[in-house]
Amino acid sequence: MLEDKELAGHLDSLLQRLSVSTHRQKNLFAEEVGISRQQFDVLCIIYEKGQITMGELCMEISSACSTATDLADKLEKAGYVERLREKRDRRVVRLNILPKGEKLIKSVLERRAEKLGTIMEDFEEEELMKAISFLETLTDRLGRTG
Repeated sequence: MLEDKELAGHLDSLLQRLSVSTHRQKNLFAEEVGISRQQFDVLCIIYEKGQITMGELCMEISSACSTATDLADKLEKAGYVERLREKRDRRVVRLNILPKGEKLIKSVLERRAEKLGTIMEDFEEEELMKAISFLETLTDRLGRTG
């Protein structure tokens, strides 16, 4: 059996490859619907979290405010999101996903799930459940360590 350090290195390599594959797939889906992967990522964030402020978006995408603003501008112009100013503090701007944006995200997520479903057909259910449980635990622990 591999030593812990080797096993961790191998796992890290596999996670990197999985990340690259996921990004490649996101790029293809985003390209098919006519937006950039970064715009797609922003739509996914707003879809999952609900309305978010521009500051929160900057933190989520680990990017400068000017980049987040540019992405929001393009998504707003395309009719996927809207900007909402808070009534109590007009300086605070929230991004809200519009039905057109929700429809786009749902269709892409559905297609991704179908693709994964096809791949998963080759595995036993018990094997899949163990893998999913491991990935959930790993994700949770990695999220806590930063």
